[in-house]
Amino acid sequence: MYTACAFCAGSLGGDGGQSGLGVGRRFAFDAWKSRAWVICQRCSRWNLSPYDTRLDTIGTLQQMAASGRAAAASDQVTLFRLAGYDLVQIGRPPRVEMATWRYGERMKARRREMLKIYVPVAVVAVGATVALNAAAGGGIAAMMGNLPGMIDGVTTMIVGNRKVPVEMPQCERCGAVMVLRSKHIEHARLTKTSHEDLALLVSCPHCHRDGAMLQGADAERALRTGMTYLNLKKKKAIKKKAEAAAEYLERHGGPDTFLTTSIRLERRLGQFVGAEALALEMAVDEQAELKELERQWRQAEELADIADNLLVDPAIEARLEEARRRQLPPGD
Repeated sequence: MYTACAFCAGSLGGDGGQSGLGVGRRFAFDAWKSRAWVICQRCSRWNLSPYDTRLDTIGTLQQMAASGRAAAASDQVTLFRLAGYDLVQIGRPPRVEMATWRYGERMKARRREMLKIYVPVAVVAVGATVALNAAAGGGIAAMMGNLPGMIDGVTTMIVGNRKVPVEMPQCERCGAVMVLRSKHIEHARLTKTSHEDLALLVSCPHCHRDGAMLQGADAERALRTGMTYLNLKKKKAIKKKAEAAAEYLERHGGPDTFLTTSIRLERRLGQFVGAEALALEMAVDEQAELKELERQWRQAEELADIADNLLVDPAIEARLEEARRRQLPPGD
């Protein structure tokens, strides 16, 4: 059994056998086609499992998925997270349950990202505040009372000034190159075009008029960046727990329906508040994650087709065919 990624040579990790898998922490499997992959945590490429152990691996992954809970799902893939493992199941997913755990990982990731900013900002803020209070003759109690608000303000400013990861467009109104930052997305309007289901009409930082249209992947990246800033800026939204945003999505038909409706209404991002704002960020994050998983799966499936058709042992192929037949629904 390989222990390193075939693409980047990075270690695939794992628990050494405790789970019955031995290698890997992130897996994908297609029980119908008898395919299984270990996904490299370093380069995200899919490593096809060896034929001789594949059936056992798929069986183990099916049992793990059955005992876990779905984190996100589309018509093609379902992402399960449980006990430190990520499982990507290929095929039409089961009903996805809705609860706080569904977005728990995203909220943890956000807290980790904020801590990276908080620690250095806190050190600088404490030093500056001590110096200012000493010069002004203020007390330590007053300094400590002002410190959290100061750190929050600096953190919001840092996040708001991050460049949006897209090619900077030229304003159609004033002709200036629009250097877009997270804070500028607050005034963007959700919409769609004849070519893309998701687009953002963004406001020019120079003339403050609608100046350019971002479409597809660019719109998605700008939307995710902008909503992260807005939910940090609107502290009431951040204090809303993941459960409130998840329940909001469920009441409005789920992430896809909620996002589609918001696009149809062509709302500006600054109009989303509270749990609704956090729900929009979650819906876009989920859609982006699933699209990327589907893209990776299709790429890996092409390679698997080639690999599995080369030098296949007839005895193993017979076992795989028998496994497929057992999974056929009645009447097929």
